[in-house]
Amino acid sequence: MRLLSQAWLALGLLIVTPLASAEDFGVANWGQNAMAVRDLEQRPNLTPLTERDYLIYEASLPGIHRTRLIYQFEDGRLETGRFIFSVAPGSPTSTWLDQFETVRALITQQYGEPAQQQVLQPAGSANNPPDNWSDALQRDAIILKTQWRTDQTLITQQLAWNGSRPHHQIIYLPVNGVDLSDLGASPF
Repeated sequence: MRLLSQAWLALGLLIVTPLASAEDFGVANWGQNAMAVRDLEQRPNLTPLTERDYLIYEASLPGIHRTRLIYQFEDGRLETGRFIFSVAPGSPTSTWLDQFETVRALITQQYGEPAQQQVLQPAGSANNPPDNWSDALQRDAIILKTQWRTDQTLITQQLAWNGSRPHHQIIYLPVNGVDLSDLGASPF
């Protein structure tokens, strides 16, 4: 019987240990300094040499042309994380929409169903889903937004038109017991 108890204890430690050492964003925990993050990160570093407020790394996600992982620091502490995604040059706007769905599926696999999914439209619009999502995105008539929440982090995926092309990102923010219900409200 003692052997069975030891086996259950060992199995329990194997299950709990990864959860206890889980990172808040990338390889880091909220509040770590840039040097600690730099020491932990194994991906190719793309950060300009004199930059102190952020670190940029090359990341790789299946089915995504290019991904950048950005650690942002305030007063020397990790306060925000971002993934910024790109498609191959010359790709149609529909590729951005496909990429958004691919990333949403990957995050849902990791964190479960989103807490919120929105299609934001300018005030005064009919608030009906567009017939052509690519056209609506190009006209800057929609912003796609999906949010997940963990005990430590609010994760917001956004796809919007920015200047002359789409902008697809995921923003990670620490929760720290703060009410984030108004965070990321519609810019319209």
